[in-house]
Amino acid sequence: IAVANNGVVNGGLNNIRLNNGINNQNGFLNNDFEWNGPGAVIQQAGNVYYRAKKFSAPVYDKQEEVETRTDFRNTIYFNPDIKVGYTGKATVEFYASDDITSFRATVEGLGKNGLVGREEKTFFTQLPFAMSTKIPVEVATEDLVSIPLTLKNNTDGPLGGVLTITKPDGFEEVVKIPGVQTIMPGKAKTIFLDYKVLDKIGYGDFTIAFKSCGLGDAFTQQIKIAPKGFPAAASFAGQEKEKEFSFNIAHLVNGSVKANVTVYPNVVSDLLKGVEGILQEPGGCFEQTSMTAYPNAMVLDYLKSTESKDDKALAYAGGLLDRGYKRLLTFETKDKGYEWFGASPGHEGLTALGIMEFTDMKKAGGDVDQKMIDRTANWVMSHKDGKGSFARKVGGYHDFGRISDNIMNAYVVYALAEAGYVDIKTEFNSACKKALETKDAYMIAMMANAAYKLNEIKKAEDLMTVLMGMQDKNGSWTGSTHSITYSQGASLTIESTSIGIMAMIKSQGKFMPELQSAVKFLISSRSGSGAFSSTQGTILALKALTEYAKASKKTTEDGTVVVYVDGKKAGTRSYKAGEKDAIVIDGIESFVKGEGKHDIKVKFEGVKTPLPYSVGVNWSTTLPESQKECAVDLKTKMQSASVLVGETNRLTATITNKKKEEIPSTMVIIGIPAGFTVQPWQLKELQDKKVFDYYEIKGNSIAIYYRGMASSSVKEINLDLKAEMPGVYDAPASSAYLYYTNELKSWAGLEKITIKKSAI
Repeated sequence: IAVANNGVVNGGLNNIRLNNGINNQNGFLNNDFEWNGPGAVIQQAGNVYYRAKKFSAPVYDKQEEVETRTDFRNTIYFNPDIKVGYTGKATVEFYASDDITSFRATVEGLGKNGLVGREEKTFFTQLPFAMSTKIPVEVATEDLVSIPLTLKNNTDGPLGGVLTITKPDGFEEVVKIPGVQTIMPGKAKTIFLDYKVLDKIGYGDFTIAFKSCGLGDAFTQQIKIAPKGFPAAASFAGQEKEKEFSFNIAHLVNGSVKANVTVYPNVVSDLLKGVEGILQEPGGCFEQTSMTAYPNAMVLDYLKSTESKDDKALAYAGGLLDRGYKRLLTFETKDKGYEWFGASPGHEGLTALGIMEFTDMKKAGGDVDQKMIDRTANWVMSHKDGKGSFARKVGGYHDFGRISDNIMNAYVVYALAEAGYVDIKTEFNSACKKALETKDAYMIAMMANAAYKLNEIKKAEDLMTVLMGMQDKNGSWTGSTHSITYSQGASLTIESTSIGIMAMIKSQGKFMPELQSAVKFLISSRSGSGAFSSTQGTILALKALTEYAKASKKTTEDGTVVVYVDGKKAGTRSYKAGEKDAIVIDGIESFVKGEGKHDIKVKFEGVKTPLPYSVGVNWSTTLPESQKECAVDLKTKMQSASVLVGETNRLTATITNKKKEEIPSTMVIIGIPAGFTVQPWQLKELQDKKVFDYYEIKGNSIAIYYRGMASSSVKEINLDLKAEMPGVYDAPASSAYLYYTNELKSWAGLEKITIKKSAI
C-alpha cells in the first residue's frame, strides 16, 4: 500500500486509519498476500532500471498540539508487505503529513494464482482555518520572489486575525503586508508576499503564522539562498608547519565568497570528511554509491585495529555502512554481476570492484552475505577465457568509452587478489606481462599489490623496482591511458599514486623515502571539500592514507593552527592530543576583500609534527570558466523569457561530444530556475525512451547520467517546466563533464526568466 499527496495545497497533522478490501473481481486470492515492489529489488520497465525508493516518516510517540507545520512529504505511508486473510481485509494506521489537501491511497497485490488486485481511495484533511502557499526551496541572489499565500476560512462566520511573517535575513520586503487580515465565511483570500533576494548566501527559515480567537495555523520551511552566476573555486592542501597559498578572483558576484580551513587530527576525521566530499557530487551509479559506503568500512577497520573506544564514530560509520550495503545490492544484475545502473549484462570491472569492497565491509564487521560475495566471484571467474584473460561482453553498455582489455584484466586480478581469491595464477602472470610491456604505472602498481597478496614475493620485488623508477619528482605516478572507471587527468594520477602507496606499505618498509614523497603528494592533492578529485580517486586516496596511518602509528600532541588572509590573522584554533573531530576554521571569507590576488597562510604553533589540512575557497563569477580541454560542450536555452503562472516553458539542453571517439560516464547538471518545477512523469518518460540513462533531482538541479556518448554525437534534452510562482528568477548554472575527469567542465547559463501572475 502507498499513500501519497494528491494535490498541491499545504495542511495539518491527522491520524488516519484505513480498512481496505482488495478488489477481487478477477479471482484474486486473498490468502498469503504478497508485495513485489521497490522494497525488494530493482523495478524494471523494459531495459530501464530504477533505484529502489525509501520513504522516511517522523515518529510521534506522544500526543501534542502541533503549532507549526513542517512536514510536507509527498508520500506519507508505504508498506510493501501487508498480509490479508481470507476475508480480503487488512487494517493499517498512519499519520498524515502537515498538508491540508487530498490524498490518494493505492493498494496492489499478487495472489498465489498470479492474478493482480488493485484499489484506490482518496481522502482529505481540513482545519477550521488553514493556510497554503508555495515556497521555493532555493533562490538565487537578485531574484524577485512573489510568494502566494492563501488564507481559507472554513467556518460560518467572518474570521479576523494577525498575520506574522518571519523571513530569512536575505529577503528584503518589496511591499509591506498588512498584519491584520479578515477572511469572510467559507471564503479563501490570496495575497502575494513580494521579496528581493539579497547577497546573503546560506540557509534561512521562512515562517508564516496566523492567530485568531482560538483558531490559527503556522508553518516553517527552510530556504537556501545561492549565489547567481557560475561557480569557481580554489583548493589547496598540505602538512607543512607554515605555508602560503595564492589565488585570484575575477568577475566576482558580490557576497558569494566562502572560505575555510579544515584540519584532520586523525584518520577517522580524515575518512568522514572524505565521505562529506563524496556526498557533494552526484551519486546515482554503482561506483558512486559504493564510494559513500566504503569509507565507513575503513573507519570501522581502523578503529578496531587501533582498539579505539570512539563509540560515536563506531555507531555512525556502522549505520552508514549498513544502509550503503543494502542499496548496493539493488545494482545486482539478473546474471548476478554488477553494472553502473543494475542493467544486464554485468560489468566485469565494476563487479570485481564490488567483490573487493564487499569483502572489506565484511572484514570490518558489516552484515555482508558471504554467499552473495562467492556468487559474485563465481560470476567473474566464469569469464576466464583459459588464455590468461577475462572474456568481456561486447556491445550495448560496454562499448561506451571502452576500457582497454589490459586495464580490465589487471584490475580484475588486483581486486580478486585483494579479496583473498587465489585461483587466478594464470591471469595474474598474463596481467603482469602486459603491465611490464606497456610500462603503465597504474597497471604495474596493481600487479605489485596482487603479487604481495598472492605471496609471489620475487615477482612483487621485480614489479616494485620498475615502479620506483617511474615515480615522478613530486612523488606521484600516472597511468598511461586510463583507469578502471576510465579516469584521466588528476583522478588517474591520484588513483595510480594511491595504489602505489599501498604496494610500498606491503613491502614492509623497503621504500620509505619514496613512500613519504608519495604520501606528501597525496595529501597536497585534496580539495577544500575533503575529496580527492573523483569518487574513485577519493576512495583510493583514503584507503592509502588509512593504511599509511596504521603502519606509521604517529603519536599525537597539543597544538595551535593559525590562518592568515592577505597578511591579517583571520582565525585560530587550539587543539588537544587525541582530538577526534575535524577542526574547521570557517568564516575567513570576511577577510577576502573583492577581486584580485589573495593569499592564505596556514601556520602551526607549538608542534613538532603538523597535521594534514585542506583549504577551500568558493565563489561565483559572472563569466563561466569552461575548460576547452573538456570532452563535451553544453548549451542551454529557454523557449520564452516570460510566461504566466500555470504555463509551461521548455528548457532545452544540448550536449555535444567534441571528440571523434567514444567517451565514458558523461554527466549533465541542469539548473532549474526558482519558481518553476520539473514534471516527474516527463523525466521518467525521457528515461524510458533512453534520452538518458538515469537521473536524480537535487535541490534546484537535475543530474543526468549517460553511460557514455558515441563519437561526435549530440544529445538533446527537452524539459517542459511548469511556472508555479510569480517573480523574476536566475537559474543555477548548468554544466557537463566526464564524471571521472571532473576538473574539466563545460558551463552554460540562462537569461533571467519572468513569471507573471495569471489573469483572474
